[in-house]
Amino acid sequence: KDKFLGDTKYFVSSIGFFHTLDLRDSPVVPTRGLILGQTFEVATNGIGSEIELFRTTERASYFIPIGKTLLEFGARAGLVRPLDKSTGDITAIPIDERFFNGGSTTVRSFGERDLGPHDHRGHPLGGEFYTVFNVEYTFPLYGELQGAVFFDAGNLLPDADNPGFDDMRYAIGAGL
Repeated sequence: KDKFLGDTKYFVSSIGFFHTLDLRDSPVVPTRGLILGQTFEVATNGIGSEIELFRTTERASYFIPIGKTLLEFGARAGLVRPLDKSTGDITAIPIDERFFNGGSTTVRSFGERDLGPHDHRGHPLGGEFYTVFNVEYTFPLYGELQGAVFFDAGNLLPDADNPGFDDMRYAIGAGL
């Protein structure tokens, strides 16, 4: 058993809520608007959970049309922390309940789940706090085909006691 995994057999029972303010003109292909969202979740022994944790995530995206092009700004963050153990112990949160960062929907210059702490063999460990910031400019190329240039930034920290912007990683790129 890998010492960094944490519990691998457990039952999670949680209660939470989310709220979203969606002022975009389309939820699938927005061309203007704003979306804000936040989630809260608590897993405790009192409702039958074998692990105890608190998790919250936030999201904001703003879409600005510029002629036939689109400028999008996005920001996301999340924090998960154990309720009954020290956050300094990475195994306090099982690996399946930790956050991961990197890949096509987060910081795009990193492979899927590859941004953040790794074990001695190079396997991602996940973390308790993450941020993702994106700026993307989309423009028409031909018919329905669009091009995009982007700037991404983000981090993934192993310890929820010290959330912040330490170890930020950056990416620029282009896509279709």
